[in-house]
Order: sequence, then C-alpha cells, then structure tokens
Amino acid sequence: MSMKTTLARLAIIILLLPSWSIAQEGQSGFIILLKNGSSVRGRTLTREASGQLRVSMTETSSGAPKSYAVIAMEDAETIQTSSSSSDSIIIKLGGGSELKCKEFKLNGETVTVKLGTASRVEVRWEDISSITFNN
Repeated sequence: MSMKTTLARLAIIILLLPSWSIAQEGQSGFIILLKNGSSVRGRTLTREASGQLRVSMTETSSGAPKSYAVIAMEDAETIQTSSSSSDSIIIKLGGGSELKCKEFKLNGETVTVKLGTASRVEVRWEDISSITFNN
C-alpha cells in the first residue's frame, strides 16, 4: 500500500470519527445493560406475555415502532436513561400513578425503581401499564 493511500484512509477515518461519536452520544432513550456487557438503546419498553422485553429502537414521526429488539429478562442487568440530566424514565402504574426515575432493575416478576441515591421501590410487572422515555 502506498503512503498516499494510507494517508487518505487515515484522513477519512479522522473526519468520520467525530460525527459518529456525536451521533452515538446524541441519542436519547433507555440504555439496557446486558449481563454479557453489551448495551441496547430504545425509546419504549413493553413486556410481552412470554415475559420477554420488547424495546422499540427507532420510531416513526407518529411514535409507532419501526424497529425493535426482543430481550430475555434474565439477560438484562439494569435499565437507565442516557446521561443527560433532563432525561427520565416514566413508569405509569394502574390507577393513574406514575414514577419518574433514571434507572431501574429487573427482578423476575418485579421491577426495582431507583428514585434517588438511596430510595428504591419495588413494583410488580402486573401493576405497570407502560414504561416510556421522556426528555
């Protein structure tokens, strides 16, 4: 490989790298950390009858999911918002109550919602009507 080709490839990589990292950081939504170290980003989260989690990854302008991932609950370690301080997760409960949080953990049939630095609340999945991301 010639020196000009190598320099040209290096210049292209350097030019594309900042825009790629900005696009990655600019996405808002859920960050689901998996037990194998991977992470998945999504905007809405539902639990299917089989117990698996369905995460909408992209949505149309009307909010309908365009693509989604299905994750086994036992593979998910924790779910949190992006790093922005204005972002939050809204968990709507049956009866009209809602919880706002930055992070929650899955525990089989319950969800442990982290409300502050030391406050946590356990909620049963059957009591949750929806989990959405709000920014």
